[in-house]
Amino acid sequence: MNYEQIWLVGFSGTGKSRVVRALAAALDWQAVDLDKLIEQQAADTIPAIFRKGGEEAFRALESHALEETAKQANVVVATGGGAVLSEHNREIMKRRGFVACLDARPETILKRLREAGRDASERPLLQGDDPLSRISELKAAREPLYAQADFIIQTDEMTPDQVTHQVLLAYRERSAVAGSTA
Repeated sequence: MNYEQIWLVGFSGTGKSRVVRALAAALDWQAVDLDKLIEQQAADTIPAIFRKGGEEAFRALESHALEETAKQANVVVATGGGAVLSEHNREIMKRRGFVACLDARPETILKRLREAGRDASERPLLQGDDPLSRISELKAAREPLYAQADFIIQTDEMTPDQVTHQVLLAYRERSAVAGSTA
């Protein structure tokens, strides 16, 4: 089986949005950032979607965007951190795709979000006085779902190029094994 898609999962701030472009370029595939696609389709920002309809409304839009993207071949997709919460989403990603989980420590995640000019407290699910504790809590709850990925990589001490290279190697190795008849 040749994988027609690569799905990047993992918590916000693990590098998915950076790696998706480099990985797609290396494969000459299309790059899709699911959060950006949701914003385009909804003609609204993710924080506004959460304010107006709550997490449930956002997750419905996310599942729809994921389903539409899954119809494409030769695509690398950066999912939102909570896309794995839906069993339906996980099944879709696994069906034709190679799923790579980008992981990092909560401290690294918070640092990266702040360096990117994004205050973690502005993110809908990270609001509160202690974003580090909230990151740790959400990440711990999602770990069993992230662990279902075909490949998991710790990105704390790696550059986006290094992560891209490792995901590409794992994808090619898994594709070769899946394609063999042995």
